[in-house]
Amino acid sequence: MRWLQAAQGVLALMMLAGCPSEFGREGRIAKAVHKDTVGIVRRNCSDDERKAVCGPGQERSEACLECGG
Repeated sequence: MRWLQAAQGVLALMMLAGCPSEFGREGRIAKAVHKDTVGIVRRNCSDDERKAVCGPGQERSEACLECGG
């Protein structure tokens, strides 16, 4: 029975060793989830609204991103 637990422990360590690049704050999965979430939340704005919210220097603001800018 101890061999089974040891094997499970080794497998768990092997899986956890790859987690930071996949599941970390800057991991591929976290980025994909964020991109999908932004796509769902994004709303369509008129051109006037987009110009008002996405002016120079505001391209990365939350309001501009929500507007689809």
